Amino acid sequence: MKLSDYIAEFLAKQTKHIFVGNGGCVIHILDSIDKTPGLKNIPCENEQGAAIAAEAYSRVTKNLGVAIATSGPGMINLMQGIACAYFDAIPTLYISGAPPTHHLKGDRKIRQMGFQEMDVVGIVKPITKYAVLLKDPKRIRYELEKLLYMATEGNPGPVFLDLPDDLQRADINPNKLERFTPEKQKQPNGLETKIDNMLGLIKEAARPVIIVGGGVKIGHAEEELNTFIKKSGIPFATTWSTIDLFLDDTPNLIGNFGISSNRAGNFAVQNSDLIISFGSRLDTHQTGSNPASFAPKAKKIVINIDNEELNKNNGMDIDLKIHCDLKMFLPLLNSHKIKTKDLTKWRERINHWRQKYPVCCPEYYNQEDKANPYVFINELSKETKEGDIIITDAGGTLTWTMQAYKIRTPQMLFSAFNHSPMGYALPASIGAQYAAPEKQVICVIGDGGMQMNIQELETIVYNSLPIKIFLINNGEYGIIKQTQDTWMNSKYVASDPNSGLGFPDFQKVAKAYKIETAEIKNHKELNKVIKNVLEYKGPILCDVKLKHGEQILPKLVFGRPLEDMAPLLPREEFEANMTF
Repeated sequence: MKLSDYIAEFLAKQTKHIFVGNGGCVIHILDSIDKTPGLKNIPCENEQGAAIAAEAYSRVTKNLGVAIATSGPGMINLMQGIACAYFDAIPTLYISGAPPTHHLKGDRKIRQMGFQEMDVVGIVKPITKYAVLLKDPKRIRYELEKLLYMATEGNPGPVFLDLPDDLQRADINPNKLERFTPEKQKQPNGLETKIDNMLGLIKEAARPVIIVGGGVKIGHAEEELNTFIKKSGIPFATTWSTIDLFLDDTPNLIGNFGISSNRAGNFAVQNSDLIISFGSRLDTHQTGSNPASFAPKAKKIVINIDNEELNKNNGMDIDLKIHCDLKMFLPLLNSHKIKTKDLTKWRERINHWRQKYPVCCPEYYNQEDKANPYVFINELSKETKEGDIIITDAGGTLTWTMQAYKIRTPQMLFSAFNHSPMGYALPASIGAQYAAPEKQVICVIGDGGMQMNIQELETIVYNSLPIKIFLINNGEYGIIKQTQDTWMNSKYVASDPNSGLGFPDFQKVAKAYKIETAEIKNHKELNKVIKNVLEYKGPILCDVKLKHGEQILPKLVFGRPLEDMAPLLPREEFEANMTF
């Protein structure tokens, strides 16, 4: 049996679509995929698009995403998507073709032996869970099974197979291939004792807050976490990656928190006396630049599958560390009776903050010229429907979306939250549309981000993917200019047309790709245009015109505590919010 045929049959058991870039060192594996029933190559215009599409495909299907590229430049282009998968813990398999084995430099102290050769394993090792160069065709079953296991076990993530051209066409006997047998995982010790300690801290807390981290999704523990939330009655805050797990009117929902989130969430965590974090890394985007000042009055319980996260020594003291898979831990926790103090006044205070400090302020609607980003995102969330998949990009576009979008019906909302490259949303929408062809996929992307992967408009058109693209067009790098306002006294460099950065006419570009266009230039027509775009049968790009200088508000300014967001509240009002 041809080795590349064996790989294709293996992949057909894991996925239906492979996102690919072509090249001389992958013609055999792509041909094998092409003739394998139930498996389809999806060529992208750039390997970066393929890598990101595969990662998004995995998010939506909750199965393995796969991307393939040729050696050298093709493999390098995969790295953006690999990093997205690694930092968001998305199970993906990336395969690159390599020159024939007799063209590999091995241990020779030279830069390159074969054409487009490079040390692929060495390059990708820091951003993969496992990476291997296949050297022996008889090891192909072992390596494929190990790659699949490593991608999905524990804290998941991307894995990488570097596949020499001559081995792809090697002849193998499938019945004589070595198997991979994983080591048995050790069960965590002392869980009952830690649960007892946790229940004791919950019982004594007057202002507890649950933090719902991305690990809840990654560990497929949504149902178990919901049971604990309802059983305990404790108010809970989401991270950006878990906003879409709850409708906006869910009882005891605080909202999200962090440096670019909302005041209610930050007031809640900073006034709490107990933080219970399920599957969150509690990184500096959430805690602020000084983790030691995060929730300073609170005891902290952190449950995480990654023991390194529990012991990273970033300055934040953790009172109870629980190293465990949430899917295992939460049923054990839920089997106990959970006693709390009367939390009525705490809940009332949180609801007061939510009502008093909306992100999309009513006065924003009074703007007459062009669209306010918070108004647009808020109204978009009213017009989308159940089951829609909304993918947002990076920078200001990402932040405005995560601050203002309200989940009003069960939907999926995501981005590459931790690596967060500009240009993610467009190829990610392609992966999502293939993963769920019956769903409406909505891409929200900035004018800067669109330039990074604009070539994938052709992939959308060629495959007749009915993706709705909302282009947030302020004609500048808005979030960079806001940072330059803070640090550079508003001296702008390489961030708008006046400082050297140009932008095309995106509607003309879309039309060149034969994509229909629409435009939003004020609030009067906003809802009508959104509806028309969402009802359009094919792919369409809607140009959402924003004023120059639109900012992210509220936002934490570097050096200030998490609760004191800009624009600063009057000091008397601020102190009242921090007094119990």
